Amino acid sequence: MVLLVVLACTQPDPFTIRHAHRGAHTDPGDDTGLVDTSDDTGTDDTAPDDTAVDSTDTQDTGDADARLYGVDVSGWDPGIAWHSVAADGIAFAFMKSTEGTYYESDEFTSQYDGAAENGIVRGAYHFAIPDDSDGATQADYFIDHGGGWSPDDITLPGALDIEYNPYGSTCYDLTKSEMAAWIADFNDEYDARTGRYPVVYSTANWWDSCVGSGSFGRDNPLWVAHYDVSAPSLPDGWSDYTFWQYSSTETVSGIPGGVDANVFKGDIEDLVQFANDG
Repeated sequence: MVLLVVLACTQPDPFTIRHAHRGAHTDPGDDTGLVDTSDDTGTDDTAPDDTAVDSTDTQDTGDADARLYGVDVSGWDPGIAWHSVAADGIAFAFMKSTEGTYYESDEFTSQYDGAAENGIVRGAYHFAIPDDSDGATQADYFIDHGGGWSPDDITLPGALDIEYNPYGSTCYDLTKSEMAAWIADFNDEYDARTGRYPVVYSTANWWDSCVGSGSFGRDNPLWVAHYDVSAPSLPDGWSDYTFWQYSSTETVSGIPGGVDANVFKGDIEDLVQFANDG
């Protein structure tokens, strides 16, 4: 199984990542590679991919406790053969559903349903654009376009992907307190409508630069991105991660090209429990 061997390579900084919003941008930090070179809303993917991996290499994905492997995909990953993905040892997947209040992925429904039909625990993610509209409005848009949650053994709480701005200033021209208030607004609306707080996807560098300290680690499970390390750096406020995105160029059967690769810190029973009630 491809992902039972975790891959490593020597990667320049900034790395590249295929996280599928509308433009390419550069990670100003050095702790991860949130550089989006994919564009599932119509712009050509022009940034070079300099993160190719050698399948003979191995990388430690952290301490030796149980973990499961997963992927995250977007509109740039059409035609996924989910039965092959499941057969390759993938236990969970996140799919991009929405961005801001103006975009929903054409691939989302087929990806979301296809994963579940093949026994893969699935969840949706929303790419936040904090200078487009308020947090509650974007939470509603996300939920109304597939980003909800139900305790059915197969559905993860939705994820808030909040990171480097692909269209302007790194922190969307918001102060740390304004950014924290925006996230809290998204949090409160998502919790009010679903009964769960969203997973937060980010990097230590962006979070500490644009949000800073806060109490989000108390309520929000962390999905952290950090490549080419034995353990990820954590944003301020979290003592551990739930999901770790450790590569953007993994090879998985059933998914053409390289794909974002993740681990869940736990076994399958832990994952189902997390899906159902955290």
